[in-house]
Amino acid sequence: MDITGADAVKARDQGILEAQRRAAKMLVDKMVAPEDRSKVPPLDDARLQGMVRGVEFARERAAGNHYQATLNVVFAAAPVKAWLGEAGIGIVETVARGALVVPLWKDKIGVEPLDDRNPWRDAWEGLDTTASVVPLTVVRGDQLDQNVLSVEEAYVGDVSALSRLNERYHAPTIIVAIVEGDKTSGPLTVSGIRYDTQTGARTQIPKTTVDNVQGLPDAVRKMHAALEDQWRSIAVVRPDSQATLNVSVPIRALSDWVQVRQRLGTVPAVKNIAVRTLEADHADLRLDYYGTPEQLQQTLAQVGLQLDRDGDQWRLTVR
Repeated sequence: MDITGADAVKARDQGILEAQRRAAKMLVDKMVAPEDRSKVPPLDDARLQGMVRGVEFARERAAGNHYQATLNVVFAAAPVKAWLGEAGIGIVETVARGALVVPLWKDKIGVEPLDDRNPWRDAWEGLDTTASVVPLTVVRGDQLDQNVLSVEEAYVGDVSALSRLNERYHAPTIIVAIVEGDKTSGPLTVSGIRYDTQTGARTQIPKTTVDNVQGLPDAVRKMHAALEDQWRSIAVVRPDSQATLNVSVPIRALSDWVQVRQRLGTVPAVKNIAVRTLEADHADLRLDYYGTPEQLQQTLAQVGLQLDRDGDQWRLTVR
């Protein structure tokens, strides 16, 4: 915060209030899906004070009528949920889901080393994600990393090699972020691979184009924002709407059943999973969940599960 007031005391009071207002907006951006933000109820200062549990002063400096500070605002969960619940807004109730980023640069010679210092790595390391629902760690790229993962394996998204790398980082998600093109001229193509280390789901990040290296920080922000939106679509819980759905899971091999159970377990919108029957070729489940069947379909798709109606019953399969 950087505030000027009538005197030092008033500047400090105004700075703390402004910090709480900004923190409330950041909280909404973190907890509420983009499509629901227009429904967020107004928040006056009196109600805001009732939602704040405390303020931590990381850095503070006052001079005359000028006040500068870095503040951490801590909110109480119950009043925040009550405030957003008035509009029936679903919120992210789970902890942040971190991701490991492996930045790669491919030019006409080939893929550059993991520890190469280039504008793409710099853009990822310069992104502040400490308050994000998807905080990022950039791979070190040192000899220990290079011993278990080659740049060629990273480029193609080799799951075995990425899993070996993750024995060091223990990240629930790995993002292989790729730039292709000439650093000095452009244009540059940005793409990537997202690997969920908990469910085994592997998805492509759509390609985009930037004119030159100056556009890379913005490309990083957009890629990270898409990761945040994707996680919110999984983590948002709509407690105002609960339902039950009976589904059948075809089983061709034991791995089918294991993958379905693992992936269902990562979805906060699924409140409870009850196994009704378990046979050699199928399992019948009862899912207690938040939201509508359509919302459940969209959420499950994000973790690599496909929910379809098959006649008079629902089928759940690994995509």
